[in-house]
Amino acid sequence: MILHTVKTSPLQTFALADCLNYLAKDDALLLIEDGVIASYIQLDHLPLLLTLNNEGRLWVLQEDLKARAVVNNIAIACNYKGFVELTIKYKNHLAW
Repeated sequence: MILHTVKTSPLQTFALADCLNYLAKDDALLLIEDGVIASYIQLDHLPLLLTLNNEGRLWVLQEDLKARAVVNNIAIACNYKGFVELTIKYKNHLAW
């Protein structure tokens, strides 16, 4: 079980696309920093992101949403406490 974090905008890098290619069935994804933009815009990856959300495996950091004035349309919002809880639940971490 791995917690993947994507911190770059999907409009600037391929980090989200690469991450989604490596995501296993028991992994989770947390969008942080500029990665939260993926929770708002329409992307080619939207169907997969919606599936992850429906499975309870897609989160977005609330503080980063606020800092960028982004409205979360597809993920479970969490605060820093939730981020810590995710790092405890998913013992391994991979940053993209």
